[in-house]
Amino acid sequence: MRYAFSYSLPLLALFVALPAHAADWYVSPTGAGTTAAACPTRDTPCSLASAAAGAVAGDTVYLTSGSYQQPLFVANTGTEAAPITFKADTCSTPIIESMASVDADQTSGVHSEVGEYLVFDGLVVRGWSTGFGNRWADGTESTEVSNGHWTIKNCISYSNGRTGFTFFSAANFTLTNSISAHNGTSTAHSWSSGVTLFEATGTNLVQGVVSFENTDEQKHTDGSGFIVDEDTNGASFINNIAFGNSGSCFRLTKSSGTVFVNNTCYHNAQFGSQAMGPSNPSELYFTNGGVTIQNVNFKNNVIVGTGTAPAGSQAIQNQPTSGWTTNLVSVGATTLFAAPDGTNPDFTLAASAMTAIAKGTAGAGTPTTDVGFDPKCLVKRAPQMFGMVAGLGRWQYDIDIDYVTMKGGVAKCFNGGMRAGTPDIGAYKSGAVATVESCVPKPAGTGVISGGGGAGNVGGAGNVATGGANSSTGGGATAAGGAPGTAGVAPIGSAGTNAVAGGVGTSAGSGNGAPPASVDSDASGCGCRVASSRGSELPGALGLFGLVAFGIVRRRRDRV
Repeated sequence: MRYAFSYSLPLLALFVALPAHAADWYVSPTGAGTTAAACPTRDTPCSLASAAAGAVAGDTVYLTSGSYQQPLFVANTGTEAAPITFKADTCSTPIIESMASVDADQTSGVHSEVGEYLVFDGLVVRGWSTGFGNRWADGTESTEVSNGHWTIKNCISYSNGRTGFTFFSAANFTLTNSISAHNGTSTAHSWSSGVTLFEATGTNLVQGVVSFENTDEQKHTDGSGFIVDEDTNGASFINNIAFGNSGSCFRLTKSSGTVFVNNTCYHNAQFGSQAMGPSNPSELYFTNGGVTIQNVNFKNNVIVGTGTAPAGSQAIQNQPTSGWTTNLVSVGATTLFAAPDGTNPDFTLAASAMTAIAKGTAGAGTPTTDVGFDPKCLVKRAPQMFGMVAGLGRWQYDIDIDYVTMKGGVAKCFNGGMRAGTPDIGAYKSGAVATVESCVPKPAGTGVISGGGGAGNVGGAGNVATGGANSSTGGGATAAGGAPGTAGVAPIGSAGTNAVAGGVGTSAGSGNGAPPASVDSDASGCGCRVASSRGSELPGALGLFGLVAFGIVRRRRDRV
């Protein structure tokens, strides 16, 4: 017997568009599972190495909280329609860290030799040679294109021997709402900065990144907060903050068409008399001025130099003659910021900053939101270093990982507020920064809704939200004749309690219980509120990646 099948073109297109495989992996520092089928929930997690080696296009790897003392080396590649995502589990702070202390080790914390269309969300990486980096295409004059299309968001890369975030010889890199600090203390390897783009092509965006106290202790040449390096044309830097770096806030080399809008630079060029090539890195340094000033768009930036010779005696070297609009430039002390040298360095605009408030220029490149960085994610104290090498005596600030973890992940450090009307100058809009309430990771064995056979599952507990309501999302499934799932129980907030009953099980025995309505909660039972004058809500904690890493040996001709 012959059967005839008829499909409409839209329906056929839908089938074609679907990825061949899309699985959720849960991993933990002690996970033992080795396949996606073995770790579809946090109850039975896989190892990070297994997920890194096995995840394919369309898969999402959720990393639960804890210390992963191994690199993350992504073995496969995603596609534009189906990237591979490594993401922090809800309210979690996974830390990819090295316990080694060998300066010559070139291992990267998060790396891939082949992976394209990769997303890393919510990871903390520390103690390696390079924090995040793709494959290096050999040769400074090589036309070889490496593995690109990376998106990194809500991540921290710090205390690495060389660079925090590096993107080599490839197209389309996005880095948003992240922190890079205390990188570059290796005395065996150089060309170090907080964020480096080298021969990067296509669309490259760095937005909402805080880069501070990075250095280059081998050659004393780089050590910048951000660097647009050799043939990286048309890159955009929006709403970033750089302070206390040994080199420049922002350095450009043999690149053109750079967009640098609504950024804040403060007291970089900390090398002092140690600075080499150049000896005066300043806040902004346009190396190869005839190239790097071409077709640029520099506007609405606050640039405050140290004024200390020779490294910071002036704020800008080789300033562009065009494409330079409404930037505030000064040296020494400033009254523009709330507390730039405070216990929690605060670069929000002071109420009296009349030269910055509503003095910017709208139009191309001007962002609709500000950085929204919570100053409490940083604290004034000698930084704790990990892995490669020791810190420097001149460093004054540390990332408060305990605070970040208590809040529920790196994403909670960023809560951008909407800009309205004539834009302010700098990375922040005027006014208070929104903060979010704490968010606690879900433990294994709770909050998982599943169906089939017997009594329903117990709903997960909600989280405390000061002054606000909480809810669980627990739901139960029942088999025919079984009892409905047990209600999820939410703890008591300081000014309100809410526990929502678990969903009613299905009568068929294989279906899922219907989840209850929730208040400020997600599918894992994490309740998080924004408490701020800005009144906007921060999405649930974002996440990141898991795998194992390779050595990157970087070659580059000397800059002139």
